[in-house]
Amino acid sequence: MKKFLVILVLGLFLIVPSQADNIRDFQIEGMSIGDSALDYFSKEEIKNFHDFDHLPSDMKFRITEFKKEKYNKMDQYDGMQVYYKPEDKNFIIYGIAGYNFCTNTECKKLYKQVKNDFLKNFSGSESINKHPDDKSGKSIATIYTIEIDDGSILIHYNNMSEDVEWHDTVVVEISSSEVDKWIKNNWGLGFN
Repeated sequence: MKKFLVILVLGLFLIVPSQADNIRDFQIEGMSIGDSALDYFSKEEIKNFHDFDHLPSDMKFRITEFKKEKYNKMDQYDGMQVYYKPEDKNFIIYGIAGYNFCTNTECKKLYKQVKNDFLKNFSGSESINKHPDDKSGKSIATIYTIEIDDGSILIHYNNMSEDVEWHDTVVVEISSSEVDKWIKNNWGLGFN
Protein backbone atom coordinates (compact mmCIF):
# COMPACT_ATOMS: atom_id res chain seq x y z
CA MET A 1 0.00 0.00 0.00
CA LYS A 2 2.83 2.40 0.86
CA LYS A 3 4.41 1.89 -2.57
CA PHE A 4 1.03 2.59 -4.24
CA LEU A 5 0.64 5.89 -2.38
CA VAL A 6 4.15 7.04 -3.29
CA ILE A 7 3.58 6.26 -6.98
CA LEU A 8 0.20 7.98 -6.88
CA VAL A 9 1.55 11.10 -5.19
CA LEU A 10 4.47 11.39 -7.61
CA GLY A 11 2.10 11.13 -10.54
CA LEU A 12 -0.47 13.66 -9.32
CA PHE A 13 1.30 16.48 -11.12
CA LEU A 14 3.36 16.07 -14.24
CA ILE A 15 5.28 19.27 -13.49
CA VAL A 16 7.40 19.94 -10.43
CA PRO A 17 5.64 22.70 -8.42
CA SER A 18 8.86 24.71 -8.09
CA GLN A 19 8.91 25.09 -11.89
CA ALA A 20 5.45 26.71 -12.01
CA ASP A 21 5.06 30.44 -12.58
CA ASN A 22 1.28 30.58 -12.92
CA ILE A 23 -1.81 28.40 -12.82
CA ARG A 24 -1.46 27.35 -16.48
CA ASP A 25 1.83 25.59 -15.65
CA PHE A 26 0.05 22.89 -13.62
CA GLN A 27 -1.43 19.78 -15.18
CA ILE A 28 -3.83 17.08 -14.15
CA GLU A 29 -3.69 14.03 -16.43
CA GLY A 30 -1.85 16.22 -18.95
CA MET A 31 -4.63 18.85 -19.05
CA SER A 32 -4.04 22.48 -18.11
CA ILE A 33 -6.05 25.66 -17.68
CA GLY A 34 -6.39 27.24 -21.14
CA ASP A 35 -6.29 23.92 -23.04
CA SER A 36 -9.24 22.86 -25.17
CA ALA A 37 -11.09 19.80 -23.87
CA LEU A 38 -11.34 18.87 -27.58
CA ASP A 39 -7.63 18.02 -27.44
CA TYR A 40 -8.57 15.11 -25.16
CA PHE A 41 -12.18 14.22 -25.97
CA SER A 42 -14.60 14.43 -28.89
CA LYS A 43 -17.54 16.87 -28.81
CA GLU A 44 -19.86 13.91 -28.44
CA GLU A 45 -17.93 12.60 -25.43
CA ILE A 46 -17.94 16.03 -23.78
CA LYS A 47 -21.68 16.43 -24.35
CA ASN A 48 -22.25 12.99 -22.79
CA PHE A 49 -20.25 13.70 -19.62
CA HIS A 50 -22.29 13.96 -16.44
CA ASP A 51 -23.07 17.63 -15.80
CA PHE A 52 -24.27 19.63 -12.82
CA ASP A 53 -26.67 21.88 -14.75
CA HIS A 54 -29.49 20.96 -12.36
CA LEU A 55 -27.73 22.67 -9.45
CA PRO A 56 -28.30 26.39 -8.83
CA SER A 57 -25.88 28.67 -10.71
CA ASP A 58 -25.91 31.44 -13.30
CA MET A 59 -24.40 28.93 -15.79
CA LYS A 60 -21.39 31.11 -16.56
CA PHE A 61 -19.46 27.83 -16.36
CA ARG A 62 -20.56 24.28 -16.98
CA ILE A 63 -19.06 21.65 -14.72
CA THR A 64 -18.81 18.21 -16.28
CA GLU A 65 -17.57 15.00 -14.75
CA PHE A 66 -16.21 11.81 -16.22
CA LYS A 67 -14.89 8.65 -14.61
CA LYS A 68 -12.04 6.36 -15.48
CA GLU A 69 -14.34 3.36 -15.79
CA LYS A 70 -16.08 4.91 -18.83
CA TYR A 71 -13.35 7.15 -20.27
CA ASN A 72 -10.16 5.18 -19.82
CA LYS A 73 -7.90 8.16 -20.58
CA MET A 74 -6.78 8.64 -16.98
CA ASP A 75 -3.69 7.13 -15.40
CA GLN A 76 -3.75 8.67 -11.93
CA TYR A 77 -7.36 9.50 -11.05
CA ASP A 78 -10.64 7.65 -10.64
CA GLY A 79 -12.55 10.64 -12.00
CA MET A 80 -12.22 14.22 -13.12
CA GLN A 81 -14.26 17.40 -13.43
CA VAL A 82 -13.73 20.13 -16.03
CA TYR A 83 -15.08 23.70 -15.99
CA TYR A 84 -15.78 25.40 -19.33
CA LYS A 85 -18.14 28.09 -20.64
CA PRO A 86 -21.36 26.60 -22.08
CA GLU A 87 -21.34 28.78 -25.22
CA ASP A 88 -17.65 28.11 -25.99
CA LYS A 89 -17.41 25.87 -29.07
CA ASN A 90 -13.71 25.32 -28.30
CA PHE A 91 -14.44 23.99 -24.78
CA ILE A 92 -11.55 25.93 -23.22
CA ILE A 93 -10.75 24.62 -19.73
CA TYR A 94 -11.05 27.18 -16.89
CA GLY A 95 -10.89 24.70 -14.03
CA ILE A 96 -9.99 21.04 -13.63
CA ALA A 97 -10.05 18.57 -10.76
CA GLY A 98 -8.93 14.98 -10.36
CA TYR A 99 -10.15 12.75 -7.55
CA ASN A 100 -9.44 9.34 -6.11
CA PHE A 101 -11.64 7.17 -3.94
CA CYS A 102 -9.88 5.80 -0.89
CA THR A 103 -10.47 4.51 2.62
CA ASN A 104 -10.33 6.97 5.49
CA THR A 105 -6.79 5.90 6.45
CA GLU A 106 -5.53 5.96 2.83
CA CYS A 107 -7.13 9.37 2.25
CA LYS A 108 -5.49 10.89 5.33
CA LYS A 109 -2.05 9.69 4.19
CA LEU A 110 -2.54 10.79 0.60
CA TYR A 111 -3.90 14.22 1.57
CA LYS A 112 -0.96 14.79 3.93
CA GLN A 113 1.59 13.67 1.32
CA VAL A 114 0.18 15.88 -1.47
CA LYS A 115 -0.10 18.87 0.88
CA ASN A 116 3.46 18.38 2.17
CA ASP A 117 4.80 18.15 -1.40
CA PHE A 118 3.30 21.57 -2.13
CA LEU A 119 4.48 23.03 1.17
CA LYS A 120 8.06 22.61 -0.05
CA ASN A 121 7.44 25.45 -2.53
CA PHE A 122 4.15 27.17 -1.66
CA SER A 123 2.33 28.37 1.40
CA GLY A 124 -1.40 28.23 1.82
CA SER A 125 -4.15 27.87 4.34
CA GLU A 126 -6.21 24.97 5.59
CA SER A 127 -9.88 24.97 6.49
CA ILE A 128 -11.97 22.23 8.05
CA ASN A 129 -15.74 22.44 7.63
CA LYS A 130 -18.83 20.31 7.40
CA HIS A 131 -19.15 18.98 3.85
CA PRO A 132 -21.87 21.03 2.10
CA ASP A 133 -23.40 18.01 0.31
CA ASP A 134 -24.16 16.15 3.57
CA LYS A 135 -27.22 17.75 5.17
CA SER A 136 -26.67 15.72 8.37
CA GLY A 137 -23.44 17.61 9.01
CA LYS A 138 -21.53 14.39 9.75
CA SER A 139 -19.17 14.55 6.73
CA ILE A 140 -16.05 16.70 6.97
CA ALA A 141 -14.19 18.52 4.19
CA THR A 142 -10.58 19.49 4.83
CA ILE A 143 -9.27 21.86 2.16
CA TYR A 144 -5.77 23.23 1.75
CA THR A 145 -5.80 26.29 -0.54
CA ILE A 146 -2.79 27.68 -2.37
CA GLU A 147 -3.19 31.00 -4.15
CA ILE A 148 -1.16 31.17 -7.37
CA ASP A 149 -0.87 33.85 -10.08
CA ASP A 150 -4.13 33.76 -12.06
CA GLY A 151 -5.84 31.12 -9.89
CA SER A 152 -5.60 28.62 -7.09
CA ILE A 153 -4.85 25.02 -6.23
CA LEU A 154 -7.06 23.24 -3.74
CA ILE A 155 -6.27 19.91 -2.13
CA HIS A 156 -9.39 18.37 -0.59
CA TYR A 157 -9.82 15.47 1.77
CA ASN A 158 -13.51 14.58 1.96
CA ASN A 159 -14.26 12.31 4.90
CA MET A 160 -17.82 11.29 4.16
CA SER A 161 -20.26 9.91 6.72
CA GLU A 162 -21.41 6.33 6.33
CA ASP A 163 -24.94 7.75 6.18
CA VAL A 164 -24.45 9.27 2.70
CA GLU A 165 -24.00 7.66 -0.71
CA TRP A 166 -20.63 9.32 -1.44
CA HIS A 167 -17.19 7.88 -0.75
CA ASP A 168 -14.13 9.35 0.92
CA THR A 169 -11.96 11.11 -1.65
CA VAL A 170 -8.81 13.13 -2.10
CA VAL A 171 -9.20 15.82 -4.76
CA VAL A 172 -6.61 18.03 -6.44
CA GLU A 173 -8.28 21.03 -8.10
CA ILE A 174 -6.75 23.73 -10.28
CA SER A 175 -8.89 26.73 -11.12
CA SER A 176 -8.49 30.05 -12.86
CA SER A 177 -9.15 33.31 -11.01
CA GLU A 178 -12.36 33.63 -13.01
CA VAL A 179 -13.67 30.28 -11.71
CA ASP A 180 -12.51 31.14 -8.17
CA LYS A 181 -14.52 34.37 -8.20
CA TRP A 182 -17.56 32.59 -9.65
CA ILE A 183 -17.52 29.92 -6.94
CA LYS A 184 -16.93 32.46 -4.15
CA ASN A 185 -19.93 34.41 -5.48
CA ASN A 186 -22.19 31.38 -4.85
CA TRP A 187 -21.78 30.08 -8.41
CA GLY A 188 -22.73 33.49 -9.83
CA LEU A 189 -25.93 33.81 -7.82
CA GLY A 190 -24.60 36.18 -5.17
CA PHE A 191 -25.49 35.74 -1.52
CA ASN A 192 -28.93 35.98 0.07
